[in-house]
Amino acid sequence: MIKYAFEYEDGVRVKYELDENAYFPEEGVVMEGTWLNLEEFKCRICTIDPETHPQCPAALALWPVLQTFGNRISHEPVHVSVDRIDVQLEATTSTQQAVRSMVGLMLALSRCPVMEKLRPMAHFHLPFADTGHTQFRVLGMYLIAQYIRNKDGKEPDWELAGLLEHYRDLQHVNRRLADRIRAASEKDATVNGLIILDALAQSVEIGINQNLKKLRPLFEMYLQE
Repeated sequence: MIKYAFEYEDGVRVKYELDENAYFPEEGVVMEGTWLNLEEFKCRICTIDPETHPQCPAALALWPVLQTFGNRISHEPVHVSVDRIDVQLEATTSTQQAVRSMVGLMLALSRCPVMEKLRPMAHFHLPFADTGHTQFRVLGMYLIAQYIRNKDGKEPDWELAGLLEHYRDLQHVNRRLADRIRAASEKDATVNGLIILDALAQSVEIGINQNLKKLRPLFEMYLQE
């Protein structure tokens, strides 16, 4: 269980508990709002059947965030503590940075077919991760997946072409989610959180080969005979 606690200078306190072994939200949850309708801002790559799932699962995952932070401005400071097992992290940061951290976890735990591919990272969630940490974890996750595919008799993608394609899909989904939230949010905090997520996704796509070169010296011991 991963617990997020937010405390504002005006005394408002909000807590979230997210189970990294379960989907978020639970199956069957239905909320009110046209911005949640799957067909309203449907991604061009979406494979979900609107007959069985009329609401966007990624948007449903973000619904409680919008309810809490939709009326906060992006640069408003907030104290955040994150508890996971026996580790606690604390930070005083902007609302958009705090939202970005938790939103990334919520989306990875959602039933969105694109976001679901980040689910392994939810099990090793790193709050407030910067671009470098995110790139390292994404590369590690994807290469582990290819090793498992290879062991399972499936074709591995050692050239990382599938990872680049996935992150292009993530950018598209993030933009569509931002469109949904702009239709519902009073101010810009939650939308800016998604913009930061999109920037992280873009940085992985653009810098993946360059960063592999930067990481190479760290692995010289593995290149020795």
